[in-house]
Amino acid sequence: MDGLEWSVLEPLIDAGRAPNFQKLIERGVGGSIQTAVPTFSPVLWSTIATGFGPREHGILNFAEMGPGGQLGKPYTSNTRQVPAIWNMASEQDRRVLSTAWWVSWPAEKIQNGRIVASYAAQAQGRILWKSGVWADGLPDLAHPPSLMEEILPALQDGAPEGPLRSEFNGIFGSIPQEGAWDFPWQRDRLFRMAYHGDRTHHRIMLEQLAQEIGDLNMVYYGLPDVAGHYFWRYREPSAFSYFTPPEQTKRLGNRIDIVYELMDRWLGDLIDVVPPETNIMVLSDHGMHAFNLANPRQIQSGGHEAGPDGVFVLAGPAVQVTGLLPKESRRVTNIFQVAPALLHLLELPVPEDLPALVPEHIFSPEWIQNHAVQKGPSLRSEFRPATPPRVPGEGYDQEFIDSMRAIGYVGGDEEE
Repeated sequence: MDGLEWSVLEPLIDAGRAPNFQKLIERGVGGSIQTAVPTFSPVLWSTIATGFGPREHGILNFAEMGPGGQLGKPYTSNTRQVPAIWNMASEQDRRVLSTAWWVSWPAEKIQNGRIVASYAAQAQGRILWKSGVWADGLPDLAHPPSLMEEILPALQDGAPEGPLRSEFNGIFGSIPQEGAWDFPWQRDRLFRMAYHGDRTHHRIMLEQLAQEIGDLNMVYYGLPDVAGHYFWRYREPSAFSYFTPPEQTKRLGNRIDIVYELMDRWLGDLIDVVPPETNIMVLSDHGMHAFNLANPRQIQSGGHEAGPDGVFVLAGPAVQVTGLLPKESRRVTNIFQVAPALLHLLELPVPEDLPALVPEHIFSPEWIQNHAVQKGPSLRSEFRPATPPRVPGEGYDQEFIDSMRAIGYVGGDEEE
C-alpha cells in the first residue's frame, strides 16, 4: 500500500476505524520500515521485490533519462537486471499470483504463476482505459495469456464512465468544477482515475484468489500515496503558510482518512479469502507528511522526499507477536529485507549476493528453530539479460509522461 503513514493510520486504529489493521497487528507485529532515497515508487517497489538497490536492479527513476534530463521511456520489466521475488519463487516450484506491481509490464512468462501487470502504476488510469484498449487487451498485460479473458470484465467495469464512477461518488462524494474549486477538481479527476485502477485490481486479486491461492500472493495499491499527495493541505491546513478555503477543507479534509478506511476494508477482503494460517505482510514504500508548504499552486501538498519510514505489519504462524511497537522504537526492518523475509517464509534459500539478511527478530523462536534460514547461490547469472524499455503501443510513453506531469512528478511552468 503505497505511502501509508503511521500518523494517519494509528489514530484511526485507536478510534476503531481500522479494525482489520488492528486485528492483524494484535496477532503479529506493527512497526516502521526504513525506506531509501530518492523515494521514487518504481525504484522502491523494485527494491522491495528484488532485495537489491537501484544500481543492481537497474530501475533508477520513473523512466530513462533523455537529453537535457528529460524523462524518456518508462522502465519496463524487461529492463530489470535481477530476478524479482516472483521469478525466484516460481523457478523453485512455488505458485505465484502478482497483481499491479510497479515495473511488472510486460507480464513475465513465469512457469508457476499468474501475473497481471502494470505498465506504469501511476499512469495506468490513463492507459488501461484508452478508447479501445480494454476491448482488445493491452498486449502482454497478463500471464498466462488466457488470464486476459478472465480479467477483461473487471477492466471493462473499471472504465472511467463505468459503474465505478457512482461507487466513487458514494464513498468520496463529488465536488464542483467552477471558480475556486477548479484546482481541487483537477486533483479529484486524477484521484478518481487512481481509485478506478486500484478498485479494478482489487477485484481481479479477489477473483484470482477465489480460483486458486498461490504460495506467494502480491497486490499493489497506490491510492494512499495519491490521496496524500493531493489532499494533505485540506487535512492539515495549519501546516501551510497559505490560505485554504474552509469550504474546501470541510469537503476534502477527510479524504485521506477515508482512503485509509477503504484500505482497511480491502485488507479485510483479502484476509477473509485466505486460510487462517496464512502469513500476511502489509507494507508501504515510505511514509508521508505535509510538503510544499508555501506554494498554493503546487500540485502536491503531501510528500516523502526526505525518506520518512513507511508502515510494516506482519502476522501469521511464523511471527513473534509483539503488537504495535512504541513510537520511539518502532522501526522493524528496511525495504532491502522484504525479499529475504519472503523467501524465508516460502522456505526457500536466500541468494548469497542479496545485500540484506533475513530479519530473524520478527519471527518467533519456534519458527526459526523449525525453519532455519537457508543460504543459496546467486540467481543473477541465470537470469535473462536486460533490454531497453518497451512501449505497449504508439504514444503510450507520452501518456506516461503526461500523467507524471499531471500528478506533479514532472514539473511544468506552473509547478516550477
